[in-house]
Amino acid sequence: MRTFIVLILSILFIPFGQSQIMESAKVMSQGDKNALTVKLPDTEVKVVEKEWESFIKGYKAKLRKIKKSSEIFADNAKIEDISTNAVDVYALVSQRGDDTELSVWFDMGGAYLNSENHPDQYTKAQGMLNTFLGRVSKTYVANLLNEEQKKLKGLEGNLKDIEKSAANSVRDIAKYEEKIAEAKANIEKCKVDKDGAIKDIEAQKEAVKKVKIQLNN
Repeated sequence: MRTFIVLILSILFIPFGQSQIMESAKVMSQGDKNALTVKLPDTEVKVVEKEWESFIKGYKAKLRKIKKSSEIFADNAKIEDISTNAVDVYALVSQRGDDTELSVWFDMGGAYLNSENHPDQYTKAQGMLNTFLGRVSKTYVANLLNEEQKKLKGLEGNLKDIEKSAANSVRDIAKYEEKIAEAKANIEKCKVDKDGAIKDIEAQKEAVKKVKIQLNN
């Protein structure tokens, strides 16, 4: 439990939002275009892709598949902080060891978002990605918490089984002690009955002896 708390605190105090967002031209389905790229530590492609699809849908975008590409294409996203017009957003999530790398391209309509030509919009896009990083961080913490709660539930179930077994043993001991007490009482009764039986046998022997004497006479 202590390790779990330390891990949770480390995630909360070192969020993905502090990851550095890099700008560079990267090859994608539409050519060599300017992209915003960020690394997400200790994450998996499937999880990040799922979170990004849910996130970008919040901007009223329609997701479409791009042939022969792993890119997530969000058509006509309404991102007012970046543009009053609809923006086409391309995203690609790649595995980098234990981490994933997210690259995002914003098609402004004739030009791709870059810090030189769109400084204000670029800052807004950084903020948008930081919001997404915080969302992924929260999801991972929630998943981690869920896993730890499952482990806790399992340990609590094990404790209940132990307590149940102990209670059964206590009941068994009570039953055995009761049987032992009954057996001891029966032994004492048998001793009394034995003494009576011996006396009866001796008396009967005397009776047989007397009858034999009478028979001989």
